[in-house]
Amino acid sequence: PLCALPWSPDLVSEFGRTMASIARLDARISASPIAPAWMLRASWTGYATALRLQQHEIEEIDVISHFTGVSIPGRPPVATAGDPFGACADWTADLAAGSDRHWREDIPFTFDIPDGWSDAPPLARALAVLDFWSRQDNTHAPWLAFPKLLRRMKLTRSILPCLVTGDPGLRFLHGTREAQLKRLLKSLRERADDGLRRLGRLEDYRMRYGAAVDAEHRPGHLPRLGTLALETPFLAARTLVDRFDITLSGAGKLLSRAAEKGLLVETSGRKSWRLYVTPDVGIALGIVAPPRGRPPSPSRSSPALDTVLAKFDIEMAEIDRLLSDHSRKHTEA
Repeated sequence: PLCALPWSPDLVSEFGRTMASIARLDARISASPIAPAWMLRASWTGYATALRLQQHEIEEIDVISHFTGVSIPGRPPVATAGDPFGACADWTADLAAGSDRHWREDIPFTFDIPDGWSDAPPLARALAVLDFWSRQDNTHAPWLAFPKLLRRMKLTRSILPCLVTGDPGLRFLHGTREAQLKRLLKSLRERADDGLRRLGRLEDYRMRYGAAVDAEHRPGHLPRLGTLALETPFLAARTLVDRFDITLSGAGKLLSRAAEKGLLVETSGRKSWRLYVTPDVGIALGIVAPPRGRPPSPSRSSPALDTVLAKFDIEMAEIDRLLSDHSRKHTEA
């Protein structure tokens, strides 16, 4: 079992660095006002990871396209057998529902405590459960369950969907066990560090958007567009027509206005039916170049800006409440 391997200096170092990365992300998300929007984005990231671990040739941009209902120019349709996206709704509902039950209550098999369990650090125990689970279930369920397992085992305060991880080699015990454990730790560390970077970009986006709205004499639908962008990072004019009850021409002008202010980036390269993406998601997916040089100073706080940001937070809290209600009704049904 992974929790009973000899403790080499390299392995101890890997554990320390990985736990530090997870702790930094957990502490930051626990205090972030933009947590609901980050959680939504992190769930897309985590689900895409689970699909790749199952050898599906599906990338994160395809997952976002599917769940936002926006076709990405130049991306061929996903060609795969079955319904690779079918489990995502139940998974995100389960994450939103949360629970303080003991971690063993949700494991769909009998788990006998292995050798070395009592002396192993908590993260090694969690990975030992994942290791055993992966040989009991050949679907993506073990990979998807790992973020919630971390929360149930008191390793994190929040469920962090980006920490979906795994290794197909676990199912065949291919390679040395120490090498497998190191790969899992490195994967977790990279995902935690990436999640922290994405959270920083999203918080910066929220501040810049609020400052831009505050500077407008007649902001119009610009504040509502910012709230929608937190939920749907890919936006096209036809997306706004029904949501904002405006004309197609008015929707296109609104998106162009946001792009001129640097709040959205046009990514389709077309003159009509243009597609826009928020900078944080565009950078994460590699379709928008990251900014170079020293980052600009954060916007100064002002009563007007604080009001705009508070409204953002209230609307995102309402979205979070609706998702929780939906997940609770789904569980009761």
